[in-house]
Order: sequence, then structure tokens, then C-alpha cells
Amino acid sequence: MSQTARDGVTRGLLLRWSAWFGLANAVLFSLIGIRYLFIYGWPADLLAAVYVALAFPAQFALLAYLPMVVLGGMVAVIRPKKGLLIPFGVLLGSLGLSLMLLDTNVFEQYRFHLSALSVALFDTSTWVLTGVVFLAFMGFQALLAGSVWNFVTVRNSRKGGWAAAVIVMMWCGGQGIHIWADAMAYTPVTGFTRFMPLYFPLKAKRRLAKMGWVDPDEIEKQRLLRRADAPDSGQLRYPLQAMQCSAAEAVKPVPNIAIVFIDAMRPDRISDETTPVLARFAAESQQFTNHYSGGNSSRMGFFSFFYGLPSTYWQSFYDLQRPPVLMNQIESLGYEVAAFSAVGFGSPAQIDRTVFASTPAEALREPGEEFGGLNHNSAITTMWEQWLAGRKASSQPWFGLLYYDPGYYPAGQADTFPADWSELRKFEAGYLARLGEADADMGRVLAAIDAAEGDRETLVIVASDHGYEFDELGLGYRGHASNYSQWQLRSTLLMRWPGRAPEIFNYRSAHQDVPATLLQDVFGCSNPAQDYSSGHNLFARKSWDWIIAGSYTSYAIVQPEQLVVSYPGGFIEMLGTDYRPNDSLQLDPEVMQDAMSEMRRFFR
Repeated sequence: MSQTARDGVTRGLLLRWSAWFGLANAVLFSLIGIRYLFIYGWPADLLAAVYVALAFPAQFALLAYLPMVVLGGMVAVIRPKKGLLIPFGVLLGSLGLSLMLLDTNVFEQYRFHLSALSVALFDTSTWVLTGVVFLAFMGFQALLAGSVWNFVTVRNSRKGGWAAAVIVMMWCGGQGIHIWADAMAYTPVTGFTRFMPLYFPLKAKRRLAKMGWVDPDEIEKQRLLRRADAPDSGQLRYPLQAMQCSAAEAVKPVPNIAIVFIDAMRPDRISDETTPVLARFAAESQQFTNHYSGGNSSRMGFFSFFYGLPSTYWQSFYDLQRPPVLMNQIESLGYEVAAFSAVGFGSPAQIDRTVFASTPAEALREPGEEFGGLNHNSAITTMWEQWLAGRKASSQPWFGLLYYDPGYYPAGQADTFPADWSELRKFEAGYLARLGEADADMGRVLAAIDAAEGDRETLVIVASDHGYEFDELGLGYRGHASNYSQWQLRSTLLMRWPGRAPEIFNYRSAHQDVPATLLQDVFGCSNPAQDYSSGHNLFARKSWDWIIAGSYTSYAIVQPEQLVVSYPGGFIEMLGTDYRPNDSLQLDPEVMQDAMSEMRRFFR
């Protein structure tokens, strides 16, 4: 194949033009991106300033440079014609600049980046203005393309490779700083993450710890010291108003609070046969039978339960290490806090830097080598019993959390099932067997509470972080964190509340309702729930019309009869309750607008 097109232009020349045109657009992208810096403000911290100086231009350069080089390069190789490549480059550059400018407008208004959901709500005037801006960019890009063409034809400069290398080195430098900052919980750096579109910084906290390059215990001490001295970042407005929690309105004396999380425990799998302890506990408690988690993953399940906020806020609270109002109130009242987790407090739930961001490291307990072959779930039960028994004489109220991870289908168990069982049947049988083991641990937990309880009563809450699916949809889904159907979102919520008679609640409730319930009915906080939460008091019996549920990279606006799933990159999908597309489904602009407003209310 000839290296020269019919018009005498070589592929090499076209590739050089693509690269230089991409670099020129990188400058333009960075100039438009300065609007994000106006919102964020230049950091006072030296390392954070270096990070922004590296990561900011590198990210916008890559957003402009890579598409132009990759897509433009493909055009140059496949159809090496100047008359085709330059118009393509002009179109691509104009589209990119228009989207970038539009994204800055959306981010300035809503504090999140452009998505198909926000685009669906644009009115006519927005589209007209975007069209005018696009045409203006087309004219400017055409002039720029001609100038770059003259440059590459007149000068045989080899500096383009150096420019590209500088961009890559800046990107690597920014990512390296972020890896260190995330491992060290250095919020002046990590707090910048959400301000750049399509920016996915690298993390290696656990890997660095395994390699012995960082000491988790020392990091935790330094994190708490930095957090105590750190000023408000100005990014979050949480709570919206100062909390007004009157001791006169609180329950007297305030109860101890025990929260037991059993990973992925479905409420419809609690029975006298499989989980007799939990079944008996449910009969003595307030049962919320139509209860949903705010996520299909542990991370978002915990976040929605303790914060009462949409999962879209998780990254900001994690980056800034802001604990929930609920934990602030618990600590302000002098509760002794003790948390026990069979799987640790870091990944995947990462509650060490969210829920327990202000809790001393020694209060967060994980099973160690001293438990030998004892499984981690039984180990934390033993740790709980020892801790509770060791403080019998204390009059101080306590808050305890136990997080069990049954590990529903351990390796090797499949051999114990009959050969004619399907994989799905084995899967569910493994789930029930492990749930039964968690039930036995629950019996020990309750016995320890009863043995230690003195004059102060204990509010006991049993919950699951999310649901669990056994292919009820017929689409091959098993487990969790793969869709937003009711099977993966329906969760357990049982409350044995001192002074309240057992009762069954059938209305639609959610994890987002828990903080308001505890803050109002235990701690006497008079603030409306909307000051710090998206939920309501559980005992107000108010069914949700829609909730926002999240996973690790996506989220969904869930309504009783349909849901809208938003994926990375801004794509959305409308699905029915059977999790299948349906032409009759309609996007409700009012609900979407309310949901978008809820996703920005707590940002400044």
C-alpha cells in the first residue's frame, strides 16, 4: 500500500497534524477547565497544589489529545486524505469543546458532571445556546486546523513527541501523588478528585500495606491527627443547618445501641427452620418488611444506612473523611464506641474513612492471628463477648457494631450436595447454610447483651447491607452488585426498641430513613430530616416514591414501577420491574429533576 495519498499528502504528515492539532486542543480544553478551579479554589497545601498543577492540565490534555490521536490516526491510516481528516478533526474538536463547556455549566449548577440524565432535562433554550456555541467552535477550529496544517508542512518539528511525553509524565506524577495520598488518607489531595470530568485516579492502599511500604496503624494515627486540625474544605454543606439536639427531648437515659450487619441477608430467608434466633428476634421487634438498601453493594449499603444520603455523595465524603451526623451525635454524647468486623473496615465497604472517620483506631477491631483456625465471624462474636463482659460495671452508654460476612458459597462445599442438584440450587443451599451459622452467632450476641444489660436498656438493630439474587429475573444474575432489581436492593431491617411493642410495617422504607429515626427518637434532634438526610423517620410510615441506589460505579433512580440506571460515561437505561426495557416506560421530568436536586443539595 502506498504511503502517499492521491493529493500528495503522506500518512506521516497527516499523523503529525493529528498529534499537533490534539495538543492545540489540549490547551483549549485546559483553558475551559479553569472554571473547575474557580469552583474548587487553589489549594493552600503545597503537595495539593503540586498535585493540581500536574493532574489538572494532564487530565484535560488527555481528554483532548487521545481522541484526536487515536481516532484521527485511524482516519489517517485508513483513508489518508487531507480533505477527510481535517473536517473530521474540526468536528471532533468542536464537539469536545462544546461538551466540556456544557459540563462546566452543569457542574457549576449541580456539582456533578454531565450525564445523559441531565441532558434529558435540558430545555429548548439550552439546546439552542449549545448549538450556537458548537457553530462558533466549528469556525474557530477550522482556523486552528489551517494554522496547524501550515505549521506541520512548513516546519519538520520533532518536539511533538516531547510534548506528548511531558503530558504522560504529568499524568503519572499526579497519579503517583494520589496513590500516596489515598494510602495516607491525605485529604488535601484526595478532595480534588470529583472536580475533573472522567477522572479515575489510581488507588493501591491495600497493596502498599501488603508490600510493607506503609504502616496502616501509623497511617491511622496520622489521619486522625490531621483530621482534628483540618479546616472545613468548603466542598460540603452537611448538615444544612446546625444540629439542634436537646437532652430534654432525648430518651432518658439514652439507650445503648447495638447494630448487627449480616452481609446480604434477605428478609424473606429468615425462618424458624433456617434462622430460629433471627426469627424469634423478628417476632419481638419492629419489622420493616418492604425495606430497601441505598445500594446493591456493601459500600453503598453502609453509606445510605449511616448517612441517609444518595450514593453519589460517597466519593466526596470518603475523600474528605467526613463522618455522618449520626456518629457525630453518638460521640458528642460520650458513648463508648466499639466496632467489630469479620472482613475489616477498609475495602470494599471502606467505612474506616466514612462512617468511622472520626473514631479512634483502637475502637475498630478485626480478628487477628490469636484466633487461629476460628472463622472470622465466630472470632468477632468472641471479641464482642469479651469486650461487653469487660465493661459490666461501666455506667457509660455504648454503641456497638458487628459486621458479619457469612461467605455464602465457600470453596469445596459443592461436593457435599447431591449430584443431581443444579448449580443454582447448590448456590442457594450454600447461602442458607452460611446464614444459619450467622444466626448462631446472633444468638451469642443477644445473650451477651442480655447478660451485660443493667439499668440502661439496649436498642438492637439487625440489618443487611443489601439484598442477594438467585436469578429471580431469569437473566442469569446471582449474588449482588450487578443490578438494581428488588432482589438485590430489598434488605433486612429489624429493631428491638425499648418501650415499643412489636409491630410489622409494610410500607416502602429505606436505609436512608434510619439516621432521621435515631436522631429524632433517641437523641431528641429537632431538625427536619431534610437538614441531613434524604429519608424520613421510619415511624412516620411514609412510603418513598423514589430512592437513589448505588453501586461501585453506577447508580439508579428507583421508582415502584420502573427504574432509570445511570452508567459511567453518562449513559442511561430505563427498565421495568422485570429489569427489561419497555417502550411504554416514560421518563418523569419532575422525578428526575427532584433526584438531581437531591444529588447536589449537600454540596456548596
